[in-house]
Amino acid sequence: MIEIERAIEQLLRANRPVLLIGEPGTGHEIVARALHVSDTPFVALANGARFATNPLQVLEEAREGTLYCAEIGTYSKAEQKGLAFLLPKIEKHNTVLVCTSSEQLGNLAAEGRFDPALLAALSAGTVMLPPLRQRREDLPALIDRFWREITASQRTLGTLQMGAVSALSAAYWPGNLDHLHNVIANLALTIDNEITGDHVRRLLGETALPPPSAISPEVTARFFELPLREAREAFERIYFEQLLGKEQSNMSRVAERAGLERTHLYRKLKQLNIRFSRRSDEGAC
Repeated sequence: MIEIERAIEQLLRANRPVLLIGEPGTGHEIVARALHVSDTPFVALANGARFATNPLQVLEEAREGTLYCAEIGTYSKAEQKGLAFLLPKIEKHNTVLVCTSSEQLGNLAAEGRFDPALLAALSAGTVMLPPLRQRREDLPALIDRFWREITASQRTLGTLQMGAVSALSAAYWPGNLDHLHNVIANLALTIDNEITGDHVRRLLGETALPPPSAISPEVTARFFELPLREAREAFERIYFEQLLGKEQSNMSRVAERAGLERTHLYRKLKQLNIRFSRRSDEGAC
């Protein structure tokens, strides 16, 4: 995320439009609002309808501020044309343009559904937002932040136990940040005592565990280009994250399935920078 922040800062210094590509829930609008300068306009468009009718009016509203265009991959040809018409005028209006897409626009262009010239113009400012499953080391801090924000705005008697944090950290999160935030909000609202890992797993159900297909593209796409040592470490990281999720972070069962002594398992998880807890299996990490 630090690398993403640096990349966006460089794009802004170069007066480039920013194109955020990432799965739903990875924080498109959060990033856009983080870029926004306070006390200036923030014009958010849920669709491209206004680009087909009066694009200049939209740009005038966003003058000296931020124009946020969500999911431009769904724009019609006329709407894409209106957005392309504005691109040369963005700098003159001192406007930050932030576009987003949860689909790969290159695939849409190849299918004839997106203007290749517009894609080429926006490509210089492309930033990829990773899904939560690719940034698991961030999850404990995100969970703590969301919990503090939610409990500050609504009264709750519940307390988030370490087992719950570990269960939340090990879950798959197909809806990414939005999914995580809403689950934590539900826990804070509905449970008025200690929130445990069992509470989390009952609430998440099948989404607590990644589907088998979720890891295979990551394995095949990158491993053959890595040196053997790096490939082995990357595989082990995915292997143990998958096993921790499948066994609901029960360290005894994880050690048994992996064929390791628990002390060796703890050492291996530390080497791979996978977060875990030495608490009892009932308060599973």
